[in-house]
Amino acid sequence: MITIPEWLVGLLGTAVGAMIALLIRNAVAHTKNEASAKAGQAIANEAKAAAAEAQRLAAALERDLAQFREKVAEEYATVQLIDRIEERLVGALDRIGARFDQFLMTQGGKPK
Repeated sequence: MITIPEWLVGLLGTAVGAMIALLIRNAVAHTKNEASAKAGQAIANEAKAAAAEAQRLAAALERDLAQFREKVAEEYATVQLIDRIEERLVGALDRIGARFDQFLMTQGGKPK
């Protein structure tokens, strides 16, 4: 019968044990990497959703601003229009003043 020296059995046992430990270590590391990748993917998906929502809100704000600008352009008076209205008001006040002066003169008084 062939006898195997004890040291050789110990050496082979240690080598097999080391290989099993390496396989377990690699399996644990692989599992951790998969979990990290899944967590990273979930974070990336959330970031994509948040970015899409931000773009949607930005587009809505841009539309609202364009509508506001259009409304302002339609409804607010220009400087030239305000100047014309002022001229008309001053002219009307001058005519009222002249009529009042004329009224006072017809009443026998003198304008001051």
